[in-house]
Amino acid sequence: MQAKIELPKAFSVRDEHEFYPIQHLIARLNPKLMVEQVATGKHVNGGYTVFWGIVYLDGHKPNKSEIDFALKQAGFDFQHNDPRQAAHFWSSQADDKE
Repeated sequence: MQAKIELPKAFSVRDEHEFYPIQHLIARLNPKLMVEQVATGKHVNGGYTVFWGIVYLDGHKPNKSEIDFALKQAGFDFQHNDPRQAAHFWSSQADDKE
């Protein structure tokens, strides 16, 4: 079976420790897919503060606007949250290009 998916895609988990199992699962599905934690915050529908991650293709780290778009599609509440943690992700991107 084949499926087409546009990357990057964002997702949320309740516990920070859930990222490792997701990374493992994604790597088994396709070793070229990478998972990074990019933010913490609430969903637009409210609830608890959760951890937000992004799935992208290895070698093609998304830029800030792509991450913002993916987070918005997944329901990240930009009105009440600030994706500051993503700044580390973007700055590591700049380090990779040097």
